[in-house]
Amino acid sequence: MVTGTGPLGCAPAELAQHSRNGECYAELQEAGDLFNPQLVQLLGQLNSEIGSDVFISANAFAMNMDFIGDPQAY
Repeated sequence: MVTGTGPLGCAPAELAQHSRNGECYAELQEAGDLFNPQLVQLLGQLNSEIGSDVFISANAFAMNMDFIGDPQAY
C-alpha cells in the first residue's frame, strides 16, 4: 500500500504560519492535488508492467479532509 500526501496545507505548522481563520494553506493543498493523481497513475503503470496488482494506493488526502471537515463523525 502506498499513500499519497495528506492535506499538507492543513498541517499545524502551516496553519500557524499562514492561516487567519483556520483555512488550509492553498499553495500546499494544490501541491497535493497535483502529486496524488500522478502517484495513482504511476502505481497503475507499475502494476501493468508487473502484470499483477502488487501496488495499491490509499487516498490519505480525502481521509484527512474528511476528519477535518466532519470531526464529529469520528
